[in-house]
Amino acid sequence: MAITKSKIAKLFSIVVLVALMAACSAEEETSTGVQETDLEWSVQPELGITKGDYYYTEERFRQGHLGQLEVVKNDGEIVHVEFNEKTRPNYYHRYFQDVPKRMSEYNFSMGEKKGAAWIQSVVKVEEQMLEEQRITGEFDVVSGASNSINQAMIPLAEKIEPTLDQPSDQKYYSIAEKLDGGLTGLLKVVVSDKKIVSVKYDEIFADSPDEIEDPALKPFYRQSKYQSVEYHEPSRIGFNVQMDALNEGVVESQDLLDISDMPAIGESGDYAKSGYTTRNTAWDNYLRLAEELLAEMKNDGVL
Repeated sequence: MAITKSKIAKLFSIVVLVALMAACSAEEETSTGVQETDLEWSVQPELGITKGDYYYTEERFRQGHLGQLEVVKNDGEIVHVEFNEKTRPNYYHRYFQDVPKRMSEYNFSMGEKKGAAWIQSVVKVEEQMLEEQRITGEFDVVSGASNSINQAMIPLAEKIEPTLDQPSDQKYYSIAEKLDGGLTGLLKVVVSDKKIVSVKYDEIFADSPDEIEDPALKPFYRQSKYQSVEYHEPSRIGFNVQMDALNEGVVESQDLLDISDMPAIGESGDYAKSGYTTRNTAWDNYLRLAEELLAEMKNDGVL
Protein backbone atom coordinates (compact mmCIF):
# COMPACT_ATOMS: atom_id res chain seq x y z
CA MET A 1 0.00 0.00 0.00
CA ALA A 2 1.41 3.36 -1.03
CA ILE A 3 2.11 5.93 1.64
CA THR A 4 0.82 9.31 0.61
CA LYS A 5 2.38 12.64 1.50
CA SER A 6 -0.51 13.38 3.84
CA LYS A 7 0.10 10.16 5.75
CA ILE A 8 3.81 10.94 6.01
CA ALA A 9 3.00 14.40 7.33
CA LYS A 10 0.59 12.92 9.85
CA LEU A 11 3.15 10.37 11.04
CA PHE A 12 5.76 13.09 11.29
CA SER A 13 3.41 15.18 13.42
CA ILE A 14 2.82 12.25 15.75
CA VAL A 15 6.55 11.61 16.11
CA VAL A 16 7.19 15.28 16.89
CA LEU A 17 4.36 15.31 19.46
CA VAL A 18 5.70 12.21 21.21
CA ALA A 19 9.20 13.70 21.26
CA LEU A 20 7.90 16.95 22.75
CA MET A 21 5.95 15.08 25.43
CA ALA A 22 9.04 13.05 26.31
CA ALA A 23 11.13 16.21 26.49
CA CYS A 24 8.61 17.88 28.79
CA SER A 25 8.51 14.79 31.01
CA ALA A 26 12.30 14.68 31.18
CA GLU A 27 12.36 18.35 32.06
CA GLU A 28 9.93 17.75 34.93
CA GLU A 29 12.09 14.95 36.26
CA THR A 30 15.35 16.86 36.05
CA SER A 31 14.23 20.43 36.73
CA THR A 32 15.64 20.24 40.25
CA GLY A 33 18.67 18.25 39.21
CA VAL A 34 17.69 15.60 41.74
CA GLN A 35 16.44 12.08 41.14
CA GLU A 36 13.25 12.02 43.21
CA THR A 37 11.68 8.91 44.70
CA ASP A 38 8.11 7.95 43.86
CA LEU A 39 7.55 6.92 47.49
CA GLU A 40 5.68 9.32 49.76
CA TRP A 41 6.53 10.25 53.33
CA SER A 42 7.16 13.37 55.40
CA VAL A 43 9.84 14.07 58.00
CA GLN A 44 8.47 17.46 59.02
CA PRO A 45 7.82 17.98 62.74
CA GLU A 46 4.73 19.71 64.07
CA LEU A 47 5.40 23.45 64.15
CA GLY A 48 5.23 25.41 67.39
CA ILE A 49 5.85 24.28 70.95
CA THR A 50 5.14 20.77 72.21
CA LYS A 51 5.51 19.99 75.90
CA GLY A 52 4.53 17.48 78.55
CA ASP A 53 5.62 14.47 80.58
CA TYR A 54 8.43 12.61 78.84
CA TYR A 55 8.66 8.84 78.51
CA TYR A 56 11.66 7.31 76.74
CA THR A 57 13.26 3.94 76.32
CA GLU A 58 15.76 2.34 73.99
CA GLU A 59 17.03 -1.17 73.37
CA ARG A 60 19.08 -3.07 70.82
CA PHE A 61 17.11 -5.43 68.60
CA ARG A 62 17.74 -7.62 65.58
CA GLN A 63 21.48 -8.27 65.65
CA GLY A 64 22.20 -4.94 67.34
CA HIS A 65 20.06 -2.20 65.78
CA LEU A 66 19.25 0.41 68.44
CA GLY A 67 15.54 1.19 68.73
CA GLN A 68 14.62 4.52 70.37
CA LEU A 69 11.09 5.55 71.31
CA GLU A 70 9.89 8.76 72.94
CA VAL A 71 6.34 9.54 74.01
CA VAL A 72 5.04 12.83 75.41
CA LYS A 73 1.79 13.20 77.30
CA ASN A 74 0.16 16.50 78.28
CA ASP A 75 -3.10 16.98 80.20
CA GLY A 76 -3.95 13.30 79.85
CA GLU A 77 -3.39 13.25 76.08
CA ILE A 78 -0.58 11.71 74.04
CA VAL A 79 0.77 14.69 72.08
CA HIS A 80 3.98 13.31 70.59
CA VAL A 81 5.32 9.92 69.52
CA GLU A 82 8.61 9.49 67.71
CA PHE A 83 10.50 6.31 66.87
CA ASN A 84 13.99 6.09 65.45
CA GLU A 85 16.46 3.29 64.95
CA LYS A 86 20.23 3.29 64.51
CA THR A 87 21.80 0.56 62.45
CA ARG A 88 24.14 -1.73 64.31
CA PRO A 89 27.80 -0.60 64.49
CA ASN A 90 28.93 -3.71 62.61
CA TYR A 91 26.31 -3.33 59.83
CA TYR A 92 27.36 -5.17 56.68
CA HIS A 93 27.19 -1.98 54.61
CA ARG A 94 29.92 0.25 56.06
CA TYR A 95 28.24 3.36 54.66
CA PHE A 96 25.27 2.80 56.97
CA GLN A 97 27.07 1.63 60.13
CA ASP A 98 25.60 3.24 63.28
CA VAL A 99 23.41 5.58 61.20
CA PRO A 100 19.98 6.86 62.33
CA LYS A 101 17.33 5.75 59.86
CA ARG A 102 14.61 8.36 60.32
CA MET A 103 16.12 11.29 58.40
CA SER A 104 19.12 9.83 56.58
CA GLU A 105 19.85 8.38 53.16
CA TYR A 106 18.87 4.97 54.52
CA ASN A 107 15.23 5.45 53.52
CA PHE A 108 16.08 6.13 49.89
CA SER A 109 18.40 3.13 49.72
CA MET A 110 15.82 0.80 51.27
CA GLY A 111 13.02 2.25 49.16
CA GLU A 112 14.94 1.62 45.96
CA LYS A 113 15.73 -1.97 46.91
CA LYS A 114 12.46 -3.03 48.56
CA GLY A 115 9.84 -0.66 47.16
CA ALA A 116 9.09 0.77 50.61
CA ALA A 117 11.09 3.10 52.84
CA TRP A 118 11.76 2.30 56.49
CA ILE A 119 10.11 5.53 57.67
CA GLN A 120 6.83 4.96 55.83
CA SER A 121 5.53 2.43 58.34
CA VAL A 122 7.00 4.39 61.25
CA VAL A 123 5.15 7.60 60.39
CA LYS A 124 1.96 5.68 59.66
CA VAL A 125 2.04 3.96 63.06
CA GLU A 126 2.93 7.18 64.89
CA GLU A 127 -0.10 8.86 63.33
CA GLN A 128 -2.36 5.99 64.43
CA MET A 129 -0.99 6.14 67.97
CA LEU A 130 -1.82 9.84 68.20
CA GLU A 131 -5.25 9.53 66.57
CA GLU A 132 -6.29 6.51 68.64
CA GLN A 133 -4.51 7.63 71.84
CA ARG A 134 -2.82 4.28 72.39
CA ILE A 135 0.70 2.99 71.81
CA THR A 136 0.18 -0.76 71.98
CA GLY A 137 -1.89 -3.30 70.07
CA GLU A 138 -2.29 -3.86 66.34
CA PHE A 139 -1.52 -1.13 63.81
CA ASP A 140 -1.66 -0.86 60.04
CA VAL A 141 1.78 -0.86 58.42
CA VAL A 142 3.26 -0.43 54.96
CA SER A 143 4.04 -3.73 53.27
CA GLY A 144 7.79 -4.30 53.06
CA ALA A 145 8.57 -1.89 55.92
CA SER A 146 7.26 -3.61 59.03
CA ASN A 147 10.23 -5.40 60.64
CA SER A 148 11.27 -2.50 62.84
CA ILE A 149 7.66 -1.88 63.85
CA ASN A 150 7.04 -5.43 65.01
CA GLN A 151 10.49 -6.16 66.39
CA ALA A 152 11.45 -2.83 67.98
CA MET A 153 8.83 -0.07 68.05
CA ILE A 154 5.95 -2.08 69.50
CA PRO A 155 8.11 -3.91 72.10
CA LEU A 156 9.47 -0.53 73.25
CA ALA A 157 5.93 0.87 73.40
CA GLU A 158 4.88 -2.08 75.55
CA LYS A 159 7.62 -1.12 78.01
CA ILE A 160 6.48 2.49 78.18
CA GLU A 161 2.72 1.86 78.23
CA PRO A 162 2.42 0.80 81.94
CA THR A 163 4.05 4.08 83.02
CA LEU A 164 1.83 6.44 81.01
CA ASP A 165 -0.76 6.76 83.76
CA GLN A 166 1.87 8.10 86.14
CA PRO A 167 3.45 11.58 85.92
CA SER A 168 7.00 11.39 84.63
CA ASP A 169 9.91 12.91 86.51
CA GLN A 170 11.15 14.24 83.17
CA LYS A 171 9.55 17.09 81.21
CA TYR A 172 9.82 17.50 77.45
CA TYR A 173 9.87 20.80 75.58
CA SER A 174 10.34 21.18 71.84
CA ILE A 175 9.98 23.99 69.36
CA ALA A 176 9.90 23.75 65.58
CA GLU A 177 9.86 26.70 63.19
CA LYS A 178 10.32 27.22 59.48
CA LEU A 179 13.66 28.73 58.52
CA ASP A 180 14.76 30.39 55.29
CA GLY A 181 15.80 28.33 52.31
CA GLY A 182 13.59 25.29 52.85
CA LEU A 183 14.69 24.26 56.33
CA THR A 184 12.86 23.62 59.61
CA GLY A 185 14.67 24.19 62.88
CA LEU A 186 13.87 21.71 65.66
CA LEU A 187 15.03 22.05 69.26
CA LYS A 188 14.24 19.47 71.93
CA VAL A 189 15.03 19.92 75.62
CA VAL A 190 14.41 17.42 78.42
CA VAL A 191 14.36 18.64 82.02
CA SER A 192 14.41 16.67 85.27
CA ASP A 193 14.16 18.21 88.76
CA LYS A 194 14.74 21.69 87.26
CA LYS A 195 17.92 20.57 85.53
CA ILE A 196 18.50 20.20 81.80
CA VAL A 197 19.42 16.59 81.02
CA SER A 198 19.29 16.64 77.21
CA VAL A 199 19.47 19.18 74.38
CA LYS A 200 19.04 18.23 70.73
CA TYR A 201 19.06 20.70 67.86
CA ASP A 202 18.65 19.78 64.21
CA GLU A 203 17.76 21.43 60.92
CA ILE A 204 15.46 19.41 58.68
CA PHE A 205 15.29 19.79 54.93
CA ALA A 206 11.94 20.21 53.18
CA ASP A 207 10.05 17.21 51.85
CA SER A 208 10.56 18.29 48.22
CA PRO A 209 13.67 19.56 46.39
CA ASP A 210 11.51 22.33 44.90
CA GLU A 211 11.15 23.85 48.38
CA ILE A 212 14.92 24.03 48.94
CA GLU A 213 16.53 27.17 47.54
CA ASP A 214 20.21 26.20 47.40
CA PRO A 215 20.77 23.79 44.47
CA ALA A 216 23.60 22.10 46.38
CA LEU A 217 21.18 21.22 49.20
CA LYS A 218 18.29 19.91 47.11
CA PRO A 219 19.56 16.28 47.23
CA PHE A 220 19.06 16.31 51.01
CA TYR A 221 15.28 16.61 50.88
CA ARG A 222 13.52 14.56 53.59
CA GLN A 223 16.76 14.36 55.54
CA SER A 224 18.32 16.42 58.31
CA LYS A 225 21.72 17.95 58.83
CA TYR A 226 22.36 15.84 61.93
CA GLN A 227 21.24 12.49 60.55
CA SER A 228 22.38 12.70 56.93
CA VAL A 229 25.52 10.76 56.07
CA GLU A 230 26.50 12.94 53.10
CA TYR A 231 25.58 16.45 54.21
CA HIS A 232 28.65 18.69 54.05
CA GLU A 233 28.67 21.32 56.80
CA PRO A 234 30.20 24.54 55.34
CA SER A 235 31.93 25.37 58.65
CA ARG A 236 34.03 22.23 58.07
CA ILE A 237 33.19 20.52 61.37
CA GLY A 238 30.49 17.87 61.30
CA PHE A 239 27.04 19.22 62.16
CA ASN A 240 26.45 16.19 64.40
CA VAL A 241 29.76 16.80 66.20
CA GLN A 242 28.81 20.42 66.88
CA MET A 243 25.36 19.56 68.19
CA ASP A 244 26.72 16.75 70.37
CA ALA A 245 29.08 19.36 71.84
CA LEU A 246 26.07 21.62 72.44
CA ASN A 247 24.29 18.90 74.39
CA GLU A 248 27.35 18.15 76.50
CA GLY A 249 28.07 21.83 77.13
CA VAL A 250 24.55 22.84 78.14
CA VAL A 251 24.07 19.83 80.41
CA GLU A 252 27.27 20.83 82.18
CA SER A 253 26.66 24.60 82.33
CA GLN A 254 22.84 24.51 82.61
CA ASP A 255 22.79 27.57 80.34
CA LEU A 256 20.86 27.13 77.10
CA LEU A 257 22.14 30.41 75.69
CA ASP A 258 25.86 30.07 76.39
CA ILE A 259 27.57 28.77 73.25
CA SER A 260 30.92 30.48 73.88
CA ASP A 261 32.83 27.20 73.95
CA MET A 262 31.08 25.62 70.98
CA PRO A 263 32.85 24.80 67.67
CA ALA A 264 32.53 27.15 64.68
CA ILE A 265 31.00 30.13 66.48
CA GLY A 266 33.41 32.81 65.21
CA GLU A 267 32.76 34.70 62.00
CA SER A 268 35.88 33.11 60.52
CA GLY A 269 38.42 30.58 61.65
CA ASP A 270 41.88 29.32 60.83
CA TYR A 271 41.14 25.87 59.45
CA ALA A 272 44.67 24.61 60.12
CA LYS A 273 44.39 25.52 63.80
CA SER A 274 40.70 25.33 64.66
CA GLY A 275 39.29 22.94 62.05
CA TYR A 276 36.66 25.38 60.82
CA THR A 277 36.50 28.17 58.27
CA THR A 278 33.26 30.07 58.88
CA ARG A 279 30.55 30.42 61.51
CA ASN A 280 27.86 27.78 61.42
CA THR A 281 24.65 29.67 60.65
CA ALA A 282 22.73 27.09 62.68
CA TRP A 283 23.99 28.72 65.89
CA ASP A 284 21.93 31.85 65.22
CA ASN A 285 18.84 29.76 64.50
CA TYR A 286 19.44 27.71 67.61
CA LEU A 287 19.80 30.74 69.87
CA ARG A 288 16.55 32.27 68.63
CA LEU A 289 14.59 29.04 69.25
CA ALA A 290 16.35 28.47 72.57
CA GLU A 291 15.28 31.91 73.80
CA GLU A 292 11.64 31.15 72.95
CA LEU A 293 11.72 27.72 74.57
CA LEU A 294 13.56 28.97 77.63
CA ALA A 295 10.87 31.62 78.21
CA GLU A 296 8.20 28.90 77.99
CA MET A 297 9.99 26.65 80.46
CA LYS A 298 10.57 29.47 82.93
CA ASN A 299 6.94 30.49 82.67
CA ASP A 300 5.93 26.91 83.51
CA GLY A 301 8.37 26.80 86.41
CA VAL A 302 10.33 23.77 85.20
CA LEU A 303 13.56 25.80 85.23
